[in-house]
Amino acid sequence: MTVKKGVIGLAVLLALVLTGCASNMEKHRIGQFTVISTRNVELHNLGQTHRKIKARGVEGIYLTESKEVDQNAITYAVEDAVNKASGDLMINCVIYRVKKGKENGYLVYGDVIQTLKESYE
Repeated sequence: MTVKKGVIGLAVLLALVLTGCASNMEKHRIGQFTVISTRNVELHNLGQTHRKIKARGVEGIYLTESKEVDQNAITYAVEDAVNKASGDLMINCVIYRVKKGKENGYLVYGDVIQTLKESYE
């Protein structure tokens, strides 16, 4: 009976360890930008950004299983974040190189604002 309990305990411990490793994401900070966008924006409208913030702390991510990450990967990550908050640019943005299991790519984190009167959606 104790051998069965030991085997079950070992199986549970092994499952927890493997699950923890699979869900963790390695992040390496590669840059920080005051303003970043992939769209044409109206910079003269940046004067009072605190009134135009659509969302704070937005994450955008682009992951691929390819060993070589697409040269537009940062663009895709920024687009993901901006689209989530229906804005057109990010401020106080930090860019990370990420690896999650077999996937790798980029993650961007920052505040999304809208400078244009019309949305791209």
